[in-house]
Amino acid sequence: MTMDHNAVQKRALVVDDDSTMVEYVSAVLRRAGYQVETADNGLTALEMYRASPFDAVVCDIRMPKLPGTSFLKNLHLTSQSTCRVVLLSAMDDQTIRREAMEAGAVAYLVKPASSRAILEAVSGVSAVQS
Repeated sequence: MTMDHNAVQKRALVVDDDSTMVEYVSAVLRRAGYQVETADNGLTALEMYRASPFDAVVCDIRMPKLPGTSFLKNLHLTSQSTCRVVLLSAMDDQTIRREAMEAGAVAYLVKPASSRAILEAVSGVSAVQS
């Protein structure tokens, strides 16, 4: 029996202006079975999301053109939205954390976030240790 990967595979968008971080998060998500696309700024990410919504977005806070919190607010997530947005930051800023969660983020992770923390936030379930 062949599996239709397009019907099953979830899509994730990784947004960060740090290419090393993009590669790391993308690899974590690909290993978990996600089809991953990337963007290096919030404006491009917003255009990509509006063209074809994703199941999950992992986005840096500080980026050129459109910061992560503004990107999140512009998504206009509703209670019917199934997209899980995870924001990453190098700083553990409680004000930004609160703002992110109020805007609809499911998690605010401080860099460097572990692969387990990323997967748990994106999937909404505890990751199994490999």
